[in-house]
Parts: sequence; C-alpha cells; structure tokens
Amino acid sequence: MVIMMNRQTVVVIVLFLLSVSAGTAAADDDRGFAVNVGVGVSKIKDTDGTEKFDGNAFGYSIGVEYRFGENFALGSSILGLGTADDDFNGTNTEIEVQGADLKMRFIMPVTEGIEFFGQVGSAWYTADLEPGGNNGLFGDTAVEFGLGLDFGSGDLAFRLAGIYLDGPKDESGALVTAGFNYRF
Repeated sequence: MVIMMNRQTVVVIVLFLLSVSAGTAAADDDRGFAVNVGVGVSKIKDTDGTEKFDGNAFGYSIGVEYRFGENFALGSSILGLGTADDDFNGTNTEIEVQGADLKMRFIMPVTEGIEFFGQVGSAWYTADLEPGGNNGLFGDTAVEFGLGLDFGSGDLAFRLAGIYLDGPKDESGALVTAGFNYRF
C-alpha cells in the first residue's frame, strides 16, 4: 500500500515526534491538557489572475492541546475567518472561510507568568464564495505559522495570538485573536 502525504502533514508528524521525545525529560507539572478560545480580526486574500480579493472579517479559534513539557505542545483547533467582502472580478463578492488545524507549539517561558510561543502546522479549510458562479464552495490545505503570548499564572492565562495561513494558488488568510488558555 502506498501512502501519499503532502509536505504539511510530514512537517506536523516530524514536529510531533520531536515533541514526544523532548517531553519525556520534562517535569510532570508542565504536562497536561488545555483548552483555548480566541476571537478577533481576520484577513482573507485570494488572487485570480489580475483580480484580487482582499477583505477583513471577524474570526474565532477554539482549540484543545496536550502539553508534553515546559516547551512543547501539540494541538488542534476549529477556525473561522468569518465572511469578508470585496470587489472581485467586477462583482461585490463575499468569501466565508472555515477550517481546522493540527499544530505544534514551541513555548519559551519569559517570566513566571508570561510565555512566548511560536507555532507551525497544517490547516484544512473550506471557502464559500458568493455569488458562487462556477466556483461556489471549495477547499484545500494550507501551511500555518503563528506567534503569541500567554499572560497569567496557574491554570488560566490570557492569550494574544496571531496565525497566518499560506494556501495554494495565491490564497491566504490571517487571524489575530485575544482570548484565554485554560490548563487542567
């Protein structure tokens, strides 16, 4: 049997294996599950030949992760970049983007109550184009990159985060959120 994997999937698998091996030496109190929620502004871009769509919307992220130690976590989120509108091909057009991701967070504690993090992963999304014409509903995968800060002590932290989704065919999206992360 031949298994085909795209580059995003390979990156996520390698990062997962690194996190598991690095997490085995970490203290038990840094391990565990967490949920996170964030809301904020998003940007959706799509280029089709000479025509460009560039719209802003209100988006969200709801996720769960497992933290393997002080510096690594693996998580998944449901993402919504909202519904943005712009003039596309001479027509007022709306694009609604929703999806899910699988990502690795690299965490760097700055002080007792502040942590900086970077993340990389793969996202799967659908986009609904109105008026749809011949395109309507379509979907694809994207490489995900992100940065953020957690502020708080104990199990509850305030989170500021931003992600960038680099999709195929000049499709991209970004989401900047404010929310919380709760570890249990």
